[in-house]
Amino acid sequence: MNQNSVPLLEAARRYLDIDHAPFYMPAHKRGQSIDREFMALMGENIFRLDLPELPDLEEPVAEAEVLAADAYGSDRAWFLTNGSTCGVEAMLLATCQQGDKILIGRNCHKAAIAGLVLNGATPIYLPTDYLPEFDLDLGVSPKTLELFLNQHPDAKAVMLVSPNYFGVCGELEKMVAIAHSFNVPLLVDAAHGAHLGFHPDLPISALQAGADLVVQSTHKMAGSLTQSSMLHLQGDRIAAEQVDRALQILRSSSPNLLLMISLDVARRQMAINGKELLTETLRLAKEARSQLNQISKLRTFSQIEISTLDQTRLTVMIDQLNMTGFEADIYLHSQLDVMAEMPTLTQLVFSLSLGNTQTDIDRLVQGFQKLGKEKANSEKQTANLIPNYQSPIPNYQPKLTPREAYFAKSDRIPLNQAIGRISVESLCPYPPGIPLICIGEEITLEVVKMLQAILRSGGIINGASDETLETILVVK
Repeated sequence: MNQNSVPLLEAARRYLDIDHAPFYMPAHKRGQSIDREFMALMGENIFRLDLPELPDLEEPVAEAEVLAADAYGSDRAWFLTNGSTCGVEAMLLATCQQGDKILIGRNCHKAAIAGLVLNGATPIYLPTDYLPEFDLDLGVSPKTLELFLNQHPDAKAVMLVSPNYFGVCGELEKMVAIAHSFNVPLLVDAAHGAHLGFHPDLPISALQAGADLVVQSTHKMAGSLTQSSMLHLQGDRIAAEQVDRALQILRSSSPNLLLMISLDVARRQMAINGKELLTETLRLAKEARSQLNQISKLRTFSQIEISTLDQTRLTVMIDQLNMTGFEADIYLHSQLDVMAEMPTLTQLVFSLSLGNTQTDIDRLVQGFQKLGKEKANSEKQTANLIPNYQSPIPNYQPKLTPREAYFAKSDRIPLNQAIGRISVESLCPYPPGIPLICIGEEITLEVVKMLQAILRSGGIINGASDETLETILVVK
């Protein structure tokens, strides 16, 4: 197909030339009633193109989705303006129903837990491998997947995260082969992988590996506007009609045209110029690692061999600086104007993409040089803040399904009295949005200690009805 074509952008240009009486929504009528100060800041065209699904736009949207499927190598693509959260939930709703089993990596995003509340399926959580030296989740291994499929041959689907927040993609081709040998579809939350498949020095994409349903946050790594994503289907293990039905429930009935236009042009950019742009991104990432590794007490993942690591994701270990990642993050952005993507207790994660420049890398390196000089002699011992157990992601099975726990009657009790009770909340350090306690799971002492350590160190716990984390909702 002609990947230079951008049907939605072309339709937008046509609509800018149209002068009609707008008796349709939204209420501002193409900017005529927008606050003047807001318009002065944003510009006029953004409001003139804030349009509903007018009849003349249906065909360009369909054409843009066909072009996206061609660019990414899928059989069908859907544009999502509700983000990858919508796509993850749709994958679950399209493949499983109440009472069905689904094998799902325990490092799943909270959106997957929401999807399980919707469909009522029983999750069989797959434990993930863990590298303690680098506090690194390695995802689900092929050996683990095969073991659990042998134990649960009646599972209706498998859902994995690839790449994860640290850029680890895992051995997806092997995972696909294993799942398909059991005649089970493989669903992949590839929210962080919309750029994969467009450069030979990056890991292959989930679609190239043969996954059946894949959701990608195009805005995260491929340059569309925030909240815009794509859902891809390939093969015949899942009917496109089932995905359509799920999206009819989950997608907004008023999709934002600006977000869809941004998906169209981001697809063109990746298809036409992706390799060239990613070559520069990879060069910057390599340079950053080289310079950061020369700073005392800093480490990056360049010291470990992970063949499926996305090199555009840069993780800096700050555990030897006698401070937490949360403290380092605050210092870097408040004092030096360097913003990380994610802090953890022991790390800072930086997302390098098409928009980063040499100036960004210089400021990043200079920021760490200054941080190392000013903070390395701190007396605080970070190790004392971190509970001593193997992996921050629990490896046990829920007592109730997420749906059962969601609709159960609940009590609010002090967190330190909740050990052994079943949680009605999913508590996630955010980002990355991986629940340390999932709804329906038993609350354990080690997870409570980790949550308290994160909160005490300046981290954010998402999903807690009590922001102080002094109390929690449990099944009555």
